[in-house]
Amino acid sequence: MLHFVKYDLMMPTWGAILGFLFIIPLFYAVMFPLFFIFVSCVLAITVGLFYSDQREKSKLYMSSLPVNRVSIVRGRYVSILMVSICFVLYQSIWGRILSLTLENNYYVYSWKNMLVLLCIAILIEVVAIPIYYGLSSFIMATGNLAFLFFLSIIFILPPLTNVLGMEYEIIFNDLDPGFVLLVEKYIPFQPYVTVSLVTATLFYLSLKLSELLFVKKAKVS
Repeated sequence: MLHFVKYDLMMPTWGAILGFLFIIPLFYAVMFPLFFIFVSCVLAITVGLFYSDQREKSKLYMSSLPVNRVSIVRGRYVSILMVSICFVLYQSIWGRILSLTLENNYYVYSWKNMLVLLCIAILIEVVAIPIYYGLSSFIMATGNLAFLFFLSIIFILPPLTNVLGMEYEIIFNDLDPGFVLLVEKYIPFQPYVTVSLVTATLFYLSLKLSELLFVKKAKVS
């Protein structure tokens, strides 16, 4: 599995890596919503990896080799999770740097924010990876993922603005604190333990589903 994790981590080009390293602090500096930056980066990495699979037929080639096909799927889950952790830490570091060097009131991550963002990243994996392994068309899978993404925004905005007291206007740059407040509002007992356990369970179930879908697709191919 470690071989496939390494393969996925080496797949993005240096241009893409430098782009992420530049875009994150730039958007942070102009006080763009941190949640949107993070989710966009995780989605971009996820879609980019499957686009590379589609373009190079790499996963089909590897599945034809005498290797454990389950390890290919597990490597994909672990690699995206590792990149997501790096994104969270990178954003947190830049938040502290900018809050100390500039006068603007930059939002700095607490451990609660970091945990919630990581859970969101895992939920993106939980939904996105089975879609790509289940559908043969990359375009159709990406279209479904985009539809679910915009649908989730529509559903999350009302409770998010409500918990922040934005009854008359929505200030997108001030939405970031609301995610922690939502978790604490709707999960009153041990919210962070509960959300971690639920997310871990969904991660495991999604992993098993993706393993079945990928093995089935590899046999058909």
